Amino acid sequence: MIWYKKVIDKLQASTLFREVNLVGGKVRAHIDDTRFVDIHFDPTSGSYSYALIDLSLPFSGDKRLFGWDDYPHESAPIIKELSTFPHHFQKRSTDGTWVFEPSPMRGNIEQEVDTVIAAVKDHIPEA
Repeated sequence: MIWYKKVIDKLQASTLFREVNLVGGKVRAHIDDTRFVDIHFDPTSGSYSYALIDLSLPFSGDKRLFGWDDYPHESAPIIKELSTFPHHFQKRSTDGTWVFEPSPMRGNIEQEVDTVIAAVKDHIPEA
């Protein structure tokens, strides 16, 4: 089965998102006009990225609030110290800087989407 079919089904079943679509090679699940979840997955390499994005953030460029991925972020050598490197969780601090933490995610997309949904529900209880 194509990876995104079960992911889309789970996102839609959560009733958290008003619209869920395949956009290019990623799944995008809209919460409202400015907030959405992007899920990237490469079934060949197992590389992944799950992110909650808020376009209303005042920071230039990257509008992620938080997310998980396995990108090594060469510009942030601190993540190499994480026990789960290159897998990590990252979130914005109040001043806009990134905080990196260990992550249980490993690119098991069909199971991990449940964790993503739960984290979004916790972060945006009104959604």
